[in-house]
Amino acid sequence: MNDASPFILPGISRLGVETLTALILNGEESKAALQVEHLLAGGVRAESIMTELLAPAARLMGEMWCDDQRDFVEVTLGLARLQHLLRRIRLAPGDGIQVRGQALLLPAPGEQHTFGVRLVEEHLLLAGWKVVTSLAASQDEVGRLVSADYYDFVGISLTSARLLPALRSAIRSVRTYSRNRAVRIAVGGVLFAGRNSGTAGIDADAFIVDAQETVIQAERWYGMADVE
Repeated sequence: MNDASPFILPGISRLGVETLTALILNGEESKAALQVEHLLAGGVRAESIMTELLAPAARLMGEMWCDDQRDFVEVTLGLARLQHLLRRIRLAPGDGIQVRGQALLLPAPGEQHTFGVRLVEEHLLLAGWKVVTSLAASQDEVGRLVSADYYDFVGISLTSARLLPALRSAIRSVRTYSRNRAVRIAVGGVLFAGRNSGTAGIDADAFIVDAQETVIQAERWYGMADVE
């Protein structure tokens, strides 16, 4: 039997997510990459692989950490490998795609989970946006970033309720120091999956569920720019 045969992904399914997650956590990144290449060769779009395979794999790693199935080091290394795989499958925008605008993406100060930010970054790049990403910006650095360059919108991610004060402070910094006085702010992360949960007192223009929705919202704001 071929050594790789037990690792063929059965499409983008729960079993496929579990299979890829096991490969990544066990350090078998080359086998994981091969399975992704099989999906691409079979006509599965890169966007679908990112949102239906890689993002669920990252969530599964987090669940395994919380359930003590994997330790911190294993999950941290696994997420790093997953980000590397994400970079390998990204398709750069074609020459004919008009650059939409510029976005700044960052986790809330103190937030350790950054894979979601990378996922949004890849989707925006695919859609033709220019993206600046900062994965460890402090409160002061948020203000410096938005005052140093013009951004059409700023996306901030959060997964832990304990960091809500840091998120609110980061948003205030964006509003206060942004070079674009009409800057839009999108907030995302598993904490806001319920939309109405945890959003009180957060001065954001939109609460985002996933990377695809971020692109849709960004395109909506971009389309509104000429009429507002």
